[in-house]
Amino acid sequence: MGSTALTLYGQPHELLETDFFNIPSSDLQQDLDALVCNPPYTEGDALPHWYKERINTQLEKTTGLEISARSPLHAYFIYHSRAFLSPSDRAAFITPQSFLSRRYGESLKQFLLDNYAIKAFVQFNPESYCVFDNAETTALLTFLEAKPDSETGGETRFIRVDEKIESKTIRDAVENGEPGETEWGIINRVPQSELCPEKNWQALFDPVEIDTSHLPTLGTLLTIHRGPTTGEVNLFCLSQQEVDENNLDEYHLSRIVRKPSQIDGYDYQEADWKEARETGEEVWLLNPDQIPGVPNTIADFKQELSKAARREAPEGSVIRDGYSEVREYLREGVIEYGLSDTSTFSNRPYWYRPRRKDPTRVLVQNASRDQFKFILNETDIRHTSACYGFYDITLSETELKALLAYLNSHVFEEVVREYKQTRDGGFDKIEPDQLEQVPAIDPPKMSGETVNTLAGLFDELRQTTRKNDDCNPVLDRINVVLQQEL
Repeated sequence: MGSTALTLYGQPHELLETDFFNIPSSDLQQDLDALVCNPPYTEGDALPHWYKERINTQLEKTTGLEISARSPLHAYFIYHSRAFLSPSDRAAFITPQSFLSRRYGESLKQFLLDNYAIKAFVQFNPESYCVFDNAETTALLTFLEAKPDSETGGETRFIRVDEKIESKTIRDAVENGEPGETEWGIINRVPQSELCPEKNWQALFDPVEIDTSHLPTLGTLLTIHRGPTTGEVNLFCLSQQEVDENNLDEYHLSRIVRKPSQIDGYDYQEADWKEARETGEEVWLLNPDQIPGVPNTIADFKQELSKAARREAPEGSVIRDGYSEVREYLREGVIEYGLSDTSTFSNRPYWYRPRRKDPTRVLVQNASRDQFKFILNETDIRHTSACYGFYDITLSETELKALLAYLNSHVFEEVVREYKQTRDGGFDKIEPDQLEQVPAIDPPKMSGETVNTLAGLFDELRQTTRKNDDCNPVLDRINVVLQQEL
């Protein structure tokens, strides 16, 4: 493809078909002025282990950095490219934007700060402009200029493109763009000396203008934990029909909500769980105590199954008690899903019981294509790893509702942008520890009148949703109260 494009434009070139990481800079016949790169987007986990270890070790040695083994292939291309450039040479890359916010990107961002004047990042807004029609990925242009070790980098432009524009417009924005909104997006300029590799650089394409410096973090009011990982959702999460078909006793089950996307509003009640059960949703979690006759490890259980398959069980040898149906369900499930002895199963006292967690008072989406939703749980249901939960809450019921009004507001939607990551495919993700770091209102330190007002508005918000009415007027009133408070 590269050779064809260069030929069509009449540009002489030498085509090399080899592994880029096997090319030392000394192999080049002439000095470079610039480097343009569209590296493979292969995720690190998809690379052969031996190959990933080799290039990771190679690049750690040449950069002097500790590089995350979770790094995707395009990150290693950026590391290796620096060896081909002299001071004032330029480089441009098109990659996904994930390294700007993910932990694996911290070493890469440090590398860019140390080695380059970072001229600009151009983000094609995944919410409004898709560069690749047939690929679930984001698009980020990175413009760099190699610099001597002793020099600082000047200013970096963070340019967000919301609609299709000519390439000349992008070049002009990279070279001379003034900060502010444009007809096609936003330009923000930040001194490179102020960029911190541990921070989320995605947020700099549309900086948050709300002052939260005086607010505590959400983690000072509560702790946030993800739900337990089942190891095999199809085995452990069941509908009422599957429970009935397998004659499973509810004694061995716990009620669950599988994921917040199944909840329409801002609260979850008994009637919602019953409706989900009637409509065939997975509302049960296999959660038994120790089962007589079933080994504690899945490896031993599979070994017993293998022995049983090689011989005919003597008549009357099958144990008939209150556990016979759940034993049979596990036997069939292990065979059907080909379960292996993974760390998920080995880290439990009994492989067939997911880690137990008390019901949470608040359910949170762990990913969203829209605004994160914080849901008041008014049942004793549990949740799985598709949700996060609030625990160790230090607030009264009214104070908690006031906090939920804030967390579901447009104000919080702005504030959280500095902490979330937009992943390939355009959906937003946030980890529990990152969510704990987000600034939040502190209801115990607010006036009782304000707390009661916000709590009342949250109740109105969830009631409005249940009536299928427009929530925007309620959200607007919440924003007015918050803006006055902040």
